[in-house]
Formats: sequence, structure tokens, C-alpha cells
Amino acid sequence: MTPKMIARVVGILFLLGDIAGILSVVVTSPSLGAFSQHDPSYLVKVSAQENLVILGALLLVTMAVTLALIPIVMYPLSKKFNETLALGYVVFRGALETIITIAMAISWPLLIIVGREYAAAGVSGASSVQTMGTIVFGAHDRLNAMLEVVFPLGALMFYAVLYRSQLIPLWLSG
Repeated sequence: MTPKMIARVVGILFLLGDIAGILSVVVTSPSLGAFSQHDPSYLVKVSAQENLVILGALLLVTMAVTLALIPIVMYPLSKKFNETLALGYVVFRGALETIITIAMAISWPLLIIVGREYAAAGVSGASSVQTMGTIVFGAHDRLNAMLEVVFPLGALMFYAVLYRSQLIPLWLSG
């Protein structure tokens, strides 16, 4: 592929990934946002809006896959300038970030199952099921914390390759 073709493919992947990610937040915020606001009825909201939660998870996976393709598409071009940084970019942004994001997406349908159990448990078993929901969200939060380390490291490698390659204006790569 020519550098111009690589740039076009990367641009399209970037737009698709960003759109999917934004839509994922929009679709899931009414139900999953309730947990972050410490709303005790978040499990009820998740189970009541299970189609939106599943759609949000699929959009999140779509975002992860499309954004994971960017370092793979960029690799033939970026390895010419620094193979170590180019490979690091593929590993951190292409592999690790994708695995973490997909694991986060898997946690959302798990909350649907916990939400159904919460609705069926009644008053006597509600607290133990709510604890399971808290554990699932806790795992989600830990994955998000891992992502907050992996993403910037991969991004730094990418920006360094862009800086060295001078494919874009130097001020933009900074």
C-alpha cells in the first residue's frame, strides 16, 4: 500500500472507531451511568434496558477492533522510521488495548444476568446479588485503570514514530 492509501484507511478506521465509541457511551449511559452515580437501582435499569446494553457492548467491540487495526495498517510505514516503536505501538494499542476493551464489553452483558437475578431475588437475596453487580463493575473499573496505562504508552510510541517520520507537521505530532 502506498502512504496515501495507508493514510486514507487509517482515517476511515479512526472515524469508524470514534463514532462507535461515542455511540456506545450514548446508548449505555442511561443504564450503566446509574452505577457511577451510586443509584441503587442500577441493576434494574441494566436489566430493563438489556438491548441497549448489548448494543453498547457490540459498539464497544466495534470500536476496539477498528482502532486495533490502525497500528497494524500503519506498521509497514512506521517500521521504516523506528521498528521498535512501531512494534510497541502494535502491541500496546493493537493487542493489549483491544483485549482490555473487549473484556470491558463482556462485563456489560454479565450485568444483565446479574440484573435479572436481582429482579428475581426479591428483598431477601437482593443484597448478595447487588454485591455481585458491584464486583462486576469493580472488574470493569480495574480494566479501565489498566487501559489508562496501556493507552498512553501506545500513544506515546505512535507520536514518537510520527515525530521521527515527519509524515505530519512536527507541531501536530507533539
